[in-house]
Amino acid sequence: MSSAPSSHSTPTGEPGRKLVLIADDDPGIRLVLRHRLEAAAYEVEEAGDSQTTLQALLSNRYEVALVDIMMPGAGGLEVLSKAREQGTRTLVIVITAASTMNNAVEAMKRGAHDYLTKPFENLDLVAAAVGRAIEVAGLEKLVRGLAGSAADFTRLRDEVNRQLVGGELIGRSPAMQEVYKLIGRVVTNEATILICGESGTGKELVARAIHFKSSRWRGPFVAVNCSAIPAGLLESELFGHERGAFTGASERRTGKFEQAAGGTLFLDEIADLPLELQPKLLRVLQEREFSRVGGLEVLRAQLRIIAATNHDLEAAVAAGKFREDLYFRLRVIPINLPPLRDRREDIAELTDYFVSKAAREMGAHARYVAPDARGKLQGYGWPGNVRELENTVLRAALLTPGNTIRSEDLELGRTALHPRPMQPENNLSLSSLIEQRIHEMLENNITEPHDLYQKLIAELERPLIEMTLRRARGNQVHAARILGLNRNTLRKKLVEHGIPITKSPA
Repeated sequence: MSSAPSSHSTPTGEPGRKLVLIADDDPGIRLVLRHRLEAAAYEVEEAGDSQTTLQALLSNRYEVALVDIMMPGAGGLEVLSKAREQGTRTLVIVITAASTMNNAVEAMKRGAHDYLTKPFENLDLVAAAVGRAIEVAGLEKLVRGLAGSAADFTRLRDEVNRQLVGGELIGRSPAMQEVYKLIGRVVTNEATILICGESGTGKELVARAIHFKSSRWRGPFVAVNCSAIPAGLLESELFGHERGAFTGASERRTGKFEQAAGGTLFLDEIADLPLELQPKLLRVLQEREFSRVGGLEVLRAQLRIIAATNHDLEAAVAAGKFREDLYFRLRVIPINLPPLRDRREDIAELTDYFVSKAAREMGAHARYVAPDARGKLQGYGWPGNVRELENTVLRAALLTPGNTIRSEDLELGRTALHPRPMQPENNLSLSSLIEQRIHEMLENNITEPHDLYQKLIAELERPLIEMTLRRARGNQVHAARILGLNRNTLRKKLVEHGIPITKSPA
């Protein structure tokens, strides 16, 4: 039997007060969190089971809710899904143990705003996460007031969230889930991070995600490309200079380390940092201090440093092009981003996102991707990774004459695993087409596939489901009946294939 959430503070509705729900079956956790949040001037109410939590979320009385995954009843993830499906406006921060980080990844997929890991080593980070969510909730209220419809609000809300974090990390593959787990772990500390990955894999997106999920989210995020600035100017660009430090230095200038105070400095292409500047960066990492060029004043480095490279730094160290001590100082926590060819299961979701982006930001008419075009994208090697995929899809979406991107609309490079799209003859049977596709998958891959069955089923299932949904005008009940599937089975397959789930018409 459920009961109303318990309150331990002043009545709601007081000007300047924000109401927060703490949902956890552990009274000790609720007590600790309540004391910290009330000290930060938030009103707090509590819930100890799933049913009470769901009722509280659906009341839309709360700006933010902290919801534990493991609670009596349905559990936090199911509560989150039900609340989102029924239109709750409360932003949910999931609470999860570090040993169940996979649940945190799943929570983010189901619409959680953020997640925190137990045990809480620093309650200030909890308060900061709530503060960040409160600010987003305020922006959503503003957007909701400006939006003329629910669809307008969803579009504007997503845009606000993108602007806050500077982009989106997309992908459900095991490789990307590992990246999400690392992000979840590193945001709770201040350690220096080295992000490694090929060009176009999204290193700056990861750095931005770490910044905006950490307690430094209110501070600036300053990015510097070490390869794009001439070596003679890079020292001044990073550390600043005093007036008269060199010819042309007519006034004092602050560098990126000062500009990033209180926030994060992202040093991209760190392998291209000149050898003569590496000792100075090493000093910043060791002593947390630096001086401007031509200056004597010692300044404190009050920031977090995230570096990134698409080069093999160990090889650079062995070749004498990069200091070994600096390498180890930068590589306190390494994050390795997988190339797109190693997470092909994300290509479909990324493609759909970029098609929507082209329509939203560039006015493209394309809304769909034909099955043969999807197969062509899936089979390409993507040496330029996600950046190349984005450019390819955006170009096709803008130039296609209709509302569907076709295989012939896609311009790919020379490393396609099957560069010419399959052109089946009209007299080929379905079994012959499948046999041809299997032969193509076996013969044209660089390495022998180890999941041929799953890949082939995915290629058959996705276009079948998409075409049926279009025929059913998005009505999932009707589509499930045509396919001969249970509606829950259909919804599960929509998630598996990354097909956008739209609410079925009543």
